[in-house]
Amino acid sequence: MKKLLSIIAIVILIFGFLPITDANAATKNLKVHFINVGQGDSILVQAPAGKNMLIDGGPKTAGKDVVSFLKSKGVKTLDYVVATHPDADHIGGLIDVLKSFKVKHFIDSGRTHTTDTYYELLTLVDKKKINYIVPTPLKTYQLDPKMKTQVLYSNNKAEDSNNASIVLKLTYNKVSFLLTGDATKEIEEQLASKYKVNATVLKAGHHGSDTSSSPKFISKVKPKVAILSYGKDNMYGHPHASVIKSLKNVGAKIYKTPIHCNITVTTDGKTHKVTNACPKASTSKASTGKTTTNPSTTTKTSQTKFKNCTEMRKVYPYGVKKGHPAYEKKHDRDGDGVACEK
Repeated sequence: MKKLLSIIAIVILIFGFLPITDANAATKNLKVHFINVGQGDSILVQAPAGKNMLIDGGPKTAGKDVVSFLKSKGVKTLDYVVATHPDADHIGGLIDVLKSFKVKHFIDSGRTHTTDTYYELLTLVDKKKINYIVPTPLKTYQLDPKMKTQVLYSNNKAEDSNNASIVLKLTYNKVSFLLTGDATKEIEEQLASKYKVNATVLKAGHHGSDTSSSPKFISKVKPKVAILSYGKDNMYGHPHASVIKSLKNVGAKIYKTPIHCNITVTTDGKTHKVTNACPKASTSKASTGKTTTNPSTTTKTSQTKFKNCTEMRKVYPYGVKKGHPAYEKKHDRDGDGVACEK
């Protein structure tokens, strides 16, 4: 018996000198999910310590899919929801999200917008008494003590809603993410002249449009991974061939939501890996990657004049883009190049 007690005492003594470690702390990762919402953007950030940030929610038609995705990732509370700018393909799905989850902080570009979708969203923020924030450049948010979440750009007075886009940079040790919303080349140039824009992962601006992602900007970012979020066969021709070429020229591995569906980048702060998953069977337009925006290109009608947006939406439910025969400046109240969008 004495011998057994002596052995136990020695074991306790040995382990008493070993450093106490948290096994989970060594394996906790940052996960950034690029959700397939069709023609739009939606990004879920799951920080190492467990907090969640949702950046945009895609169009209204994707709302239920975004809610389902968040639940599948164990999300119960959203510490931050970010509406990069008030275009419907970025904020529409947030309405279902706010109805389904507790949200602590709502970060908004603050740009005045007159669409029904934006009004409905802000009304919901007010009704649920969510802390409303309009950020300023270089503002940081404490999403996680191990990472830096910083606003590189925000402009609530921008004439164009795309140029009001909140641009975020997430940095976790040696791995970083540059999330540019729909910011144009003009904004990219400003960012590159002021900040270190190099990043491991780039969410290409404006769904791969050639209004963003200039070759000069891409060469400064030098992403190892590029994410393109857009709808299959969309009316805008996204992504543009010149953007794909610029990304390939810097050696970026390109992932596209219509092809790769839900894309996840996981990192421990030193290395990163990209995985993707597509639903086995779904009738959802957002999940299949089919365009969830303007079906006007397939609508058969000769009517091009409408008294108001209510009348136009009977024919073109999502409005029409500048250049379309039915586009009239008087119906484009916010001057963003789309008339009568929801």
